Amino acid sequence: MKNSTSPQQVPPAETSHLSAAVNKAEAPAEALRRPTQRDIAVATGMSQTAVSLVLNRVEPCTVSAEVRERILQTAQQLGYVPNRVARNLKSARTRTLACIVPDITNPTYPALVRGFQSAADAAGYDTMIFDTDGTPERERRALQWLAQGHVDGVLAVFFHLDEAELLTAVRGRVAMVQVESQAYRPSPYIDKVYIDNAAAAQAMTQVLIDKGHQRIAMLSCPIGPGAERQRGFHAAMQKAGLAPHIIAADDFTQAAGARAMAAELAGDFRYSAVFAANDLLAIGTMATLRAAGRRVPDDVAVAGFDDIPSAQLLQPALTTVRRSEQAMGHFAAELLIARLDGPDTGRPGRGFELPFQLVLRDSA
Repeated sequence: MKNSTSPQQVPPAETSHLSAAVNKAEAPAEALRRPTQRDIAVATGMSQTAVSLVLNRVEPCTVSAEVRERILQTAQQLGYVPNRVARNLKSARTRTLACIVPDITNPTYPALVRGFQSAADAAGYDTMIFDTDGTPERERRALQWLAQGHVDGVLAVFFHLDEAELLTAVRGRVAMVQVESQAYRPSPYIDKVYIDNAAAAQAMTQVLIDKGHQRIAMLSCPIGPGAERQRGFHAAMQKAGLAPHIIAADDFTQAAGARAMAAELAGDFRYSAVFAANDLLAIGTMATLRAAGRRVPDDVAVAGFDDIPSAQLLQPALTTVRRSEQAMGHFAAELLIARLDGPDTGRPGRGFELPFQLVLRDSA
């Protein structure tokens, strides 16, 4: 009995179609359909089974090296492209991962996506990006999109949704890694990566205190990581016996920082340092202070959080908290791939704390 996976010669009657198959592929006006594996089988005189083994990279493969090379060369000549949709229907997998972020225009998140995509590419996964604008409505829309099965796994940064909502959407269907603002109790289905935002903010506030500042304001938006960063700020100020003051921003953008700082300067502003909850808020703060004739850091010291690429290019360069978004994205993708392709399939969710670093520059 012949092994069905070994190369079989196509009958002579079929090999007569070789020229027609090649000519059709080489004539764009007549190329009304994509070349198929059967076309390659006809063109090479090999069985469709042998062609499928080679093109789908099935291992172990019983096809000889010589036949394999002939099939690959013919596939290239015919312009064969694998039908990924059909393959995904057979495997119930999309070979696609997603990054859900609050604001792709915030320089923090492109670095996260870049790191994520580099690991996904290396494992043969495509990457899709979903921007929620940091709103509850678009975050829930992203969950609905996930539940429809567009991707196998997701790295998500959510500001408003709780874990119960996430589990309802993804349990048993989509692997998830969530970027958190603090350590949370383990989740049965979700891996979590985080830095200790409260500890990082407390450490930066302590730096300002150690430099002699006693009247320190924090400019922050309370959603997302803002709440934890405010908590760290309060802890450092209270430990030093100082009165904390929060300047509220609408969101984490440069424009929001400028607006909030302008409103504060219009009142009784008596602070010698401002710690902004992210670098964009800090940049808006510095621009507004400069426009008001306040020198940074001589009159008001400024610190930020995230260490976005432009932080070191400012005049003066921005003192900030660094967390490696690119490394975080790469690590998160590796967690998803390990859960999807093994060896972590079925393992309960885990939490991973990543380091932060204080970057001291001229603005403070």
